[in-house]
Amino acid sequence: MNGEAQRLLEDLAERLFVSTESPIRAAVEALKDGASIKVCAPGGCAAGVKREGRVYLVDPTLVKPFMELHFLDLSDVRTFGEVRTAREFGETFLSLVRAGRLRLEILGPFMELWNLGVGRFLMGAQLLSPPEEYRRLIEPLRLRDIAFTEILDVGYLQELVDELARITGVRLWVLDMDCMPVVVSSTGGEHCQLIIDSLEGVMRCYGSAVGGLAELRRSMAPRVRVCHAGFICFDAPLVLGGEMVGMISGDASLADPPDAEKYRKLAEELGIDPVPLLDSLKKVRTVRLEEVEFLLSVVNALARSVTEMSYKQFVNKRLNRELEQKNFELRSLFQAVTEIQERERAAVARDLHDDTGQHLTNALLNLEMAMGEEGVPEEALRRLRSAAESISQVMEKLHDLSASLHPHMLDDLGLLEALRNLVRRLNADHPIDFSLVVRGEEGELPAEVRINLYRIAQEALANVVKHSGATRATVYFGRDGEGVDLLVTDNGKGFSDHAEDGKVHLGLVNMRERASQVGGSLRIFSEEKGATVAVHIPLED
Repeated sequence: MNGEAQRLLEDLAERLFVSTESPIRAAVEALKDGASIKVCAPGGCAAGVKREGRVYLVDPTLVKPFMELHFLDLSDVRTFGEVRTAREFGETFLSLVRAGRLRLEILGPFMELWNLGVGRFLMGAQLLSPPEEYRRLIEPLRLRDIAFTEILDVGYLQELVDELARITGVRLWVLDMDCMPVVVSSTGGEHCQLIIDSLEGVMRCYGSAVGGLAELRRSMAPRVRVCHAGFICFDAPLVLGGEMVGMISGDASLADPPDAEKYRKLAEELGIDPVPLLDSLKKVRTVRLEEVEFLLSVVNALARSVTEMSYKQFVNKRLNRELEQKNFELRSLFQAVTEIQERERAAVARDLHDDTGQHLTNALLNLEMAMGEEGVPEEALRRLRSAAESISQVMEKLHDLSASLHPHMLDDLGLLEALRNLVRRLNADHPIDFSLVVRGEEGELPAEVRINLYRIAQEALANVVKHSGATRATVYFGRDGEGVDLLVTDNGKGFSDHAEDGKVHLGLVNMRERASQVGGSLRIFSEEKGATVAVHIPLED
């Protein structure tokens, strides 16, 4: 092996395939993991393989490349070492190939190569490039930034084109607006496969398909055309949301028996063996234009049906994703707001209990001391007793307000004691008979679960007082191996989730969100003779 040749080839492979400064960096990034390229010249070879998003130089004898570049002269290897842009790379590459100084071998089945990203590689290396007028034609497409495969089910498309190809005997292609194959039928069109096994064949077929796409884009109607090799093709547009995003194309037919001399000359121009091509032409059907037009009408109808259905599904999925995101944001906002509210309520309750409550207690003690002194006139004592009684009532109300804002019992004694205290206060203030029923032990409950269950019970009982017209209400707490249950039932008139004017009951929304916040669920059961608010929170051991 020639040392200089090997060094030049390895330097070239490093610069083109490995370096982040490569002039064809976009082309290399389009390749999928597992793709490998080999470059050879008299005296040596070098190879690169893509793994985990990066290209590594490897022993060229240990890889099966999808493409081999064979330089016939080392001076051309040096020439490639000087290119600075993808356009310059493509122009230099093609000029050397057409001058017979660089030989390109494309290895492997067509779709296997395309699945490795070879098509995008050839575009990024400027070996396949649509004309400027085509770029201008498709530039305004609203859907151009949406990946083709995000909308259409590629697996279903593959099954569809395979079945159609089996029935009709033609090879079918699904192309996107970059003229890149998305799906190709696995049968039919052997002659086409032979043609695109050469770079010149790929380029000619690409140009022919671009022309077909351009005409479809202008007319937005199916059409029959003749490709560069003289075969009859038919194209049907793929339209999503009113915009064309690709086409289904079929080929494999001739209007007249094949001219052997014509296709021998074509094989020579493409640099392929003419014998297999001429043999494959014996299988090509000779058809009338009416038959092709009938096939086109069938394919077009299927294309419209598939794309319309797929686009509706895509739009629905996108709307669902947006709705899920909005719901997530709202739940996060609700959680943040409730956390802030609980902190503020706890702070206010603490100030009322520790500060204002202490001042009132001191005032009451001073009044009692004044009433105990000798010689206080009866009228003054009466007024002092009235003031002391008022302060006691204020202190009691203050205690209830503090407990309502943030029940300290919840932190000190647990949820059940806080619920008992809530029921006791309600019985003292309202004519309704409130009771608490407990099944099982409270056990250890996270603070977030305790406060949210308490707030749900508080809200549900407030609704009983304000709206139910009930004479009896029960709070039920139960805990077993499956989790915690909290129920609030009454014998009132029941209710619906919505007020009579159609507005949402914010109290019910609040309860549902609190249950959801701790991983639970809330259900409402309402009948003519009562209602039940039921919360279940599954708890791990």
